Amino acid sequence: MLCQKVRNLRPSATEEIDAEVKMLKRQGIDIISLGAGEPDFDTPKNIRDAATRALNSGKTHYEPTKGDFELRKAIARKLKNDNHIDADPEDIVVTVGAKFGIYLAAQAILEKGDNVVLLDPAWVSYESIAELSEAQVTRIATEEEEGFVPDLDVITEHMDKSTKMIVVNSPCNPTGAVYPPKILKGIVEIAEDNGSYVFTDEIYEKLLYEGEFYSPGSEYENIITVNGFSKSHAMTGWRLGYVHAPKDIIEGMVKIYQHSASCVTAFAQMGALEALVSEESERFVQKMVKEYRKRRNFIMKLIEKSDIFECKKPKGAFYVFPSYDLKMKSIEFAKKLLREAHVATVPGFAFGECGEYHLRMAYTAPNEKIEEAFIKIENSLK
Repeated sequence: MLCQKVRNLRPSATEEIDAEVKMLKRQGIDIISLGAGEPDFDTPKNIRDAATRALNSGKTHYEPTKGDFELRKAIARKLKNDNHIDADPEDIVVTVGAKFGIYLAAQAILEKGDNVVLLDPAWVSYESIAELSEAQVTRIATEEEEGFVPDLDVITEHMDKSTKMIVVNSPCNPTGAVYPPKILKGIVEIAEDNGSYVFTDEIYEKLLYEGEFYSPGSEYENIITVNGFSKSHAMTGWRLGYVHAPKDIIEGMVKIYQHSASCVTAFAQMGALEALVSEESERFVQKMVKEYRKRRNFIMKLIEKSDIFECKKPKGAFYVFPSYDLKMKSIEFAKKLLREAHVATVPGFAFGECGEYHLRMAYTAPNEKIEEAFIKIENSLK
């Protein structure tokens, strides 16, 4: 029989939707997917070539659990140049995707009786990862009228001795909110005064259209910074992330890592190295971000014309999170659109109570497909 914490664990709503989309496609049904949080660009050729060269040259053996040293040096340079974080390669661990980095950090520092603060709506896996560490979760509502940016006074009210960690994700999945630097600094200082860590998930760092990106690790020590290559370089299937944190946390993560996944695929790490050091890779990132900015503007025009949806313009990531004017729970609405309109979205309830009566839509499809999806949605509701 499964243990209690696994029996209580909810499946990932985003991956459930993606699995159903793939199943329907196997049945020959044409689905327009606005559900999966995955770039629709291919990994740049120079990155693929670098991994292929490494594979063909025999880089097929175990790597250090922390990751290839040259890659960690490149990550340290990136953190210094882009994020103003004075990072030592020894305080960085390369992980099997950013999600596994979050899991390792949670396993390393959380235990029964600890509390994790989430800013609702929040990415679906944060709560489950905390629960697997037997920690409790406190969700703090953010207001749509305020662009889903948290209120510092409300965070302060929810802090107590049990609060071990506040999770911050900016740009945010699912809302696309970008927290101003003063808000992020305020959150960190609240945590600092309470003796808590701030876990900052910066995976959408490059997908910024408005506002200023700020890494708290540039000024504060109570920070666990996670990032990766999936969103920035269209490398979701490569499973490459990294974490920078205080030495004791990194050491704890490595212990767990040694007894679980061991290390990231050796030759894949050479693709990540190419992603960081190549000008060609940087040009790709800029091109992709430019395209997603166009798509964001396009999907917002469709929402503004809609009789059903309302949404504030997101400032980052590649999602819109519109509310809708229907007496239907978001899971019912998402299933209806998938089965009748053949359009995949993610129900907002999956991201917390503040997400109910919303849908998350990823504009990771060409504009003509996005427009077709909206036409199909309108027609199915008529």
